Amino acid sequence: MTNVSLVTSTTSTQEKVCAFSYWTIYIYNGINDSFTVHVQSADDDLGNRTLPFNGSTDWGFCMGITFKTRFYAHFYWNSKTAFFDVFDYTTSNHHCSERKIFKQQRCVWLVRDDGFYLSSQLSPFPIGWTKLHEWS
Repeated sequence: MTNVSLVTSTTSTQEKVCAFSYWTIYIYNGINDSFTVHVQSADDDLGNRTLPFNGSTDWGFCMGITFKTRFYAHFYWNSKTAFFDVFDYTTSNHHCSERKIFKQQRCVWLVRDDGFYLSSQLSPFPIGWTKLHEWS
């Protein structure tokens, strides 16, 4: 069982000044192998990132007042794949940080060999994690 507490920080290296709210999305690799993730939105293509075991990636953005920001990702691990939204208003509202205007908010994904888990913060697995997707 992978313990996500090996990753000790959800401090983003990016800083943004936003008129409304600022989000940071984190993806952590809890698989004892590397995988590739390709993240994009309607406006931004963040490209392919290969994450080693216990590796991570993050990005930040300003949430528009219309709450329509959406990021989706393709995950590739050996012969398995997955494709789903890693950030949208509904998912963030239910599983991520409590909404606070002018404060950084976060969604934290943990990728494991049995699926994809989401939380508002890093905590030892399985405390506070909700499984939302599986590999296909």
